[in-house]
Amino acid sequence: MLRFVVQQHFRNADDSHYDVMLECADALVTFSSGVPPDDAAHLPCLVRQLPSHRLAYLEYEGEISGGRGWCKIHDGGTMEWLEPNCPRQAPARPGATACDLIDEIAVRLHGARTRGVYRFVRETKSGADHWRMRRDGE
Repeated sequence: MLRFVVQQHFRNADDSHYDVMLECADALVTFSSGVPPDDAAHLPCLVRQLPSHRLAYLEYEGEISGGRGWCKIHDGGTMEWLEPNCPRQAPARPGATACDLIDEIAVRLHGARTRGVYRFVRETKSGADHWRMRRDGE
């Protein structure tokens, strides 16, 4: 069963964001968001795609290297890829993810807080790494 995690990253006590990490092959497709995906009042929202992360981040909490703060797990659980089924194409450039080759993904997340179908749609006018995250129901 594939997994996901939502980490809350703190630069300091007053500055935080969330990383939504989705397991695909041997990496985590990662999006940074100002709000957690379970905050329905603020969805849809703009998110930024980050380079893929290692699977070790599924369980990591603690200091972030380079003096960039610390993180804790906000939620996690299992997941299913709906569209496409875990894009496994070769990344377009070093540090890129297979999602760089597509404009929309859909996943079903099964977490304690984060549950349901989530869609990530590329915002072409905002730049290649900006997407819109929305919840589409159960």
